[in-house]
Amino acid sequence: MATVISTADNSTALHYLASARKKHSQEEVAKFLNFNVRQVRRWEKGEIEPPAHIAAELQRLLNFGLSPAKKGDFTFIDLFAGIGGIRMAFEKIGGECVFTSEWDSYAQKTYAANFPALHPLNGDITQIDASDIPDHDVLLGGFPCQPFSIAGVSKKNALGRAHGFADETQGTLFFDVARIIAQKQPRAFLLENVKNLQSHDKGRTFDVIHRTLTKDLGYQVFYKVIDGARFVPQHRERIIIIGFRDPVIFDWDMVDLPEKGQHLLGDVIHKASGEPLLEWDGSTYYDHGLGKPLDKYTLTDGLWSYLQNYKKKHQEAGNGFGFGLVTPESVTRTLSARYYKDGSEILFSQGADKNPRRLTPRECARLMGFPDTFRIPVSDTQAYKQFSQAAVVPMIEAVAKLIASFITPKEPAKTVPAVILPKNIMATGLWTKEQIKLAFHLYCQLPYGRIHGRNPEIIALAKVIGRTPDAVAMKMLNIASIDPAITSTGRVGLGNASALDRVVWDEFQSDWERLALECHLLRQQLDKDSLEDLEPENDELLPSNFTGETRQVLTTQRIKQHFFRRAVLSSYGSRCCMSGLSDSRLLIASHIVPWSKDKSNRLNPSNGLCLSAIHDRAFDKGLISLSDDWRILVSDELRTRDESFVKAIFLPLEGQQIEMPERFKPDHAFLLRHRGEIFLGSDF
Repeated sequence: MATVISTADNSTALHYLASARKKHSQEEVAKFLNFNVRQVRRWEKGEIEPPAHIAAELQRLLNFGLSPAKKGDFTFIDLFAGIGGIRMAFEKIGGECVFTSEWDSYAQKTYAANFPALHPLNGDITQIDASDIPDHDVLLGGFPCQPFSIAGVSKKNALGRAHGFADETQGTLFFDVARIIAQKQPRAFLLENVKNLQSHDKGRTFDVIHRTLTKDLGYQVFYKVIDGARFVPQHRERIIIIGFRDPVIFDWDMVDLPEKGQHLLGDVIHKASGEPLLEWDGSTYYDHGLGKPLDKYTLTDGLWSYLQNYKKKHQEAGNGFGFGLVTPESVTRTLSARYYKDGSEILFSQGADKNPRRLTPRECARLMGFPDTFRIPVSDTQAYKQFSQAAVVPMIEAVAKLIASFITPKEPAKTVPAVILPKNIMATGLWTKEQIKLAFHLYCQLPYGRIHGRNPEIIALAKVIGRTPDAVAMKMLNIASIDPAITSTGRVGLGNASALDRVVWDEFQSDWERLALECHLLRQQLDKDSLEDLEPENDELLPSNFTGETRQVLTTQRIKQHFFRRAVLSSYGSRCCMSGLSDSRLLIASHIVPWSKDKSNRLNPSNGLCLSAIHDRAFDKGLISLSDDWRILVSDELRTRDESFVKAIFLPLEGQQIEMPERFKPDHAFLLRHRGEIFLGSDF
């Protein structure tokens, strides 16, 4: 059995020894390390080299102001750890790191400065036997991305060097991840890499990775490319691959991904006033007396002239190469490993009268989502390299929260968020806003012809809000009088819509998701027995052992799907608008703009079509679409298929207008987005 090797070198040990001696005497250090004072003295004089392993002990003595790691809700190991960005994210949500591997000595130095040494900082993972690694719940690994990145592949091609799996130094390290997963069988894993991993070698590289994780190791695997710009002011697309040993019901929509554009460079650059004085930075990057970054970060005249000429030359040649000039209102390009050379991809403008400057290492740390408490004990050159290869901490944290919800035992939570029941919900005088919301909520889910006082659903709603069934039906017909889909057909409802009716109408149009969920929860509190079982598109039963945040997220999602399905199917009379199929078991409430691409219109019925399962799939994959006059468009790909099924099912549809819904016509703006972003056709 191989021995776990710690590769902290002698220079790292000397670094910590010097730091320890600023606070402790030679006698105190010697006693703590269980060495005699003479040996400590000889280390300091350079007469002999200290053993590398004392670096970890000295970290415990120093602790750098950090609290020792507490026993977490779950355990994880940190492979290809770099400077610990992924670890930081998982510790923030309650994880405990029990093993670390990182081969680069400079990265080890930064890692050791920021995390208490409760276990050895191990080196080359290829030299470590999987059986020597502690058992753990989650395996984390940002395995080297240079063999697969666009920049890395281009450079290796230019140098005539192998890339991808053919890069024997770095490209095959994924298989070390695989052998550890096979041996230790963690409950989950998270792997992070560059977006290009998915397309490298025409997809063959990723296919090998995916087959290894699923077919060979038996894990349920999910992956998604996420842009760090959702969390920091930097475009940084990374593929996140997660896997679970046991089956789970997982959807990337369950990950809280903020909209882009909320974070700008001004959030992370040094401020002219109010910049915090960090004891561990001192004046390394910023002159607090003058209120500005050190002059060494401003480009020299020669370098600035070279970069301008280089960009001009490539612009004239029709290329997009060149520097990227940014301001406080910018979202930057991706911070790359070459940033230390000239900083050209992210140059901060200092005005027309002054050359731009590089970001400082502290600004780069912030650009990656690291807090100001993060220590940077290495040179600028090494710091730039380290942050360029790190993970965006808050992005990983968002995914980590969901992973943890699947693997950590929690007390059963309420299946849906609580809402406060208004005191006047049963008012019998003027209609309250909550009563109108509930009436509108039901109005969206019923065919127009079923709005009458004898409808069982209207009777049930009337009972719980203290109104008569006829009064509820009349209110819904008042709402119909402001519904353009109804009035455009010559029907006018009952008229007499109140100002509050119009307010509720406008609120739903602007935020379908929030209002649909709010109304469901109000109704659930009023009369739990009156609600029919939810029938989401995917009717897999929620496992009984799902508790806590996972159950809440999934149940909320099903409530939303249920509303959208009923609203869309009722508008189309429960018939596929392309084929006329009327068996509800085979019908899908299909989104025009996909669920994941437009959160604000996920539940807007005008973003929906009632389609059979086969037509839904074709629409979702861009094989068919709709014109502005709601006629069916067939893609070039389908037109050229010499298959009898395609000829019988899809080609006859071309140019035919869909069966129009009674309400909630497909919105032209959504159709335009579908044709522009999803449809595979060309002539529309």
